[in-house]
Amino acid sequence: MNFTIYAFLLPILVVLIISVLLVNRLIKTDLSEIRYPEIDGLRGYLAFFVFLHHSYIWQVFLKTKNWEDPASNLFNQFGETTVVFFFIITAFLFTTKLFNNKTGVIDWSDYLKSRFFRLFPMYFFSVIIIFFLVAYLTQFTIRVPFIENLKSTLSWLFFNVSKNSNLNGLEDTFILNSGITWTLPYEWTFYFLLPLIALWFKIKVNLKAVLAFTAAAAVIMIINKSSLRHFMPFVGGIIVAILLNTKKFEGILKQKKYTLLAILLLSISVYFFNGGRKPIQIVISSVVFLIIASGNNFFGILSSAFSRKFGQITYSLYLLHGILLFIIFYFIIGLERAKTLTNTEFWLVITASVFPLILICQLTFKYIELPLMSISKRNKTKKS
Repeated sequence: MNFTIYAFLLPILVVLIISVLLVNRLIKTDLSEIRYPEIDGLRGYLAFFVFLHHSYIWQVFLKTKNWEDPASNLFNQFGETTVVFFFIITAFLFTTKLFNNKTGVIDWSDYLKSRFFRLFPMYFFSVIIIFFLVAYLTQFTIRVPFIENLKSTLSWLFFNVSKNSNLNGLEDTFILNSGITWTLPYEWTFYFLLPLIALWFKIKVNLKAVLAFTAAAAVIMIINKSSLRHFMPFVGGIIVAILLNTKKFEGILKQKKYTLLAILLLSISVYFFNGGRKPIQIVISSVVFLIIASGNNFFGILSSAFSRKFGQITYSLYLLHGILLFIIFYFIIGLERAKTLTNTEFWLVITASVFPLILICQLTFKYIELPLMSISKRNKTKKS
């Protein structure tokens, strides 16, 4: 691949830093006290890597009409390894919550409500945008039978989105958000498996909750035709939680030599592998995450206020970046003009899109995500 892509990584990073600093001055949000600031700081970078991953895919798609994984090891790992880290983080945090549960009683109803308020409103907002775009692109006319439209609409609303989930007959609807929703059913499956995991760790769990939640997880897996290999990172996250719960690594992995080890491991992975989903890559990602979760902040970068504020908009960034890319290339530049962009012109467009992306995500975080999370927390406080 042309060297131009790699040459633009530095200016993109500079624009990202300026954008985050400027947007946080324009739209202020407070940082909440959390147990793992390094993980919070990590998330924003992971979501931004997914944006770069899909930017690369868009460049190839515009030229070839093929939506395919990047040939570049780095840019493909920006997508695959990042998702592996997201799955590891989910498993680690929720398994750790099980270990830290001092009361021995878990309100599984509250647990589900908190997950719903955290994930669904922002997702629903992104899907509404997609529904509107589809309506516009199909000239606000019904092109397929009602039942077919109903099935595809429900599949989008309930996260079961695949390359065959075309809305109103619009071919390759998934491109409107870069197909990022495929990861969400796996996240929800893990959430529903948590009572079973708690039982495995001999934590007291209501049998009805175990059966109901496990059945829901099975239904999601069947409907989504889930691949078991995508659950391997969750296993990695659980193992990290178990290891840190033993307190054997406390304070040890914070040393700078382990930061260098983590960077070395990631460099080896990028150099030798095109993706991040095979067992050896998942082991590497799990070891790197173990170092970070132990409190290693990568020379202060991950735990800085900058990274944590950036990390707050992770979910919005993950859900909206694909939609923004579609709008830029379809409506603002136009597909025909976009096809003719040189490498330099294309990556200049991507660089220019960073500020509006961060601005939009900060707005949706503050006015959609935060209020709904606050409702969930208030309900929990009232009950306690």
